[in-house]
Amino acid sequence: MNTFAQTPMLKATRLNGLKAENSMKFETSNRVNLKKANSTNKVKAQAAPEGTTKSYYADYGESVTQVGLMQRLHVKNDIVFGNDGTVSIPNMFLSTIVGEGIYLKGTYDESTKEITIENNQEIYNQDGISLFVCKMDAETGEPLTSSSFKLSLDPESGIYYSAEGEYLTAFITNGSQTEIYTYCTELYYYPAELFPEAVSHKYTYSDYYGNSKSATVDIVNLGDICYIKSLMPEYPEAWMIGMFEGDNIIVSSYGVASDDTALLFGTTTDFVDDCTFTYSSSSDSYTSESGIELTDYFYYPGDSQNDEGYYFSGSCKNMTITGKSTTAISNVENSNKDVVATEYFDLSGRRISNAAQGVSIMVSKYADGTSKAIKIMK
Repeated sequence: MNTFAQTPMLKATRLNGLKAENSMKFETSNRVNLKKANSTNKVKAQAAPEGTTKSYYADYGESVTQVGLMQRLHVKNDIVFGNDGTVSIPNMFLSTIVGEGIYLKGTYDESTKEITIENNQEIYNQDGISLFVCKMDAETGEPLTSSSFKLSLDPESGIYYSAEGEYLTAFITNGSQTEIYTYCTELYYYPAELFPEAVSHKYTYSDYYGNSKSATVDIVNLGDICYIKSLMPEYPEAWMIGMFEGDNIIVSSYGVASDDTALLFGTTTDFVDDCTFTYSSSSDSYTSESGIELTDYFYYPGDSQNDEGYYFSGSCKNMTITGKSTTAISNVENSNKDVVATEYFDLSGRRISNAAQGVSIMVSKYADGTSKAIKIMK
């Protein structure tokens, strides 16, 4: 995107097995130099219908151009369920280019508890280039108009999720050629009330040039896992996910920093799957592993000043988060209630006997008939 050209870029020399997507047949200059939509040429956002607005936090896999599938995490979404049966979901694609306030339209079927997202919804049109959202045929990579992308409701937890192996895709076209720009998969919309408030912590680190920096990070603590916001302060809205192991936090790599930009942990030669932040009771702080840094990472097709290749704009190392993270209660009214049953579900909504390896959903049912679901990791 054109924002890359305005950012100081450092040539990356490591890839470490990250599977780059196939080079696009479309002219890469059109892919990267899309002009940011303004008030004059922005696709007109359809007004959300009269209805009920519900807040969710979304986690999903997102394709980063020429890098691979990364995790976009804890994205706030206000979904409008219209009185006429329509549903308006905030557009999740390329907001830095197409702008905010664009909704994807769908319908809700009460009998099947499913949201169906309409195909061929345009989100950008400028200089002969259009971006539209459609379900993708996983075999051919082409728009699939014979069926629609659906989100299913798990009535127990209130979570909406997409089927495994299905892709909601932003396609780019110039009228004669059409191809994938980016896509999302394994979308999960978690009701906002399942999450406690984020807690701010003092954060210090060394930047790429060795300068000491200070900032703050926000942590949402769910007991077994946590979300951490702004570990790389240049991307203040980027979240990463961590798992508690004793007093330590193991933070996963392969996040999304921003549109078409990955957020990765690595050494000077390789990328790594995670970074352990070790807790010290004497300093009441978490410190990242020695020799591991956090960096943004993106593909650039080249111009008169920069060669084609992979770049980063900076990094964080010697990271320290001050203050031990403690579990908060997301629903205070549930804290003193009697739990009468506990059930576990996998991320496809299937009931399982106990928490599985990886991420599961735990639903606690209370004596007064209410319930609460939280995401846990083993």
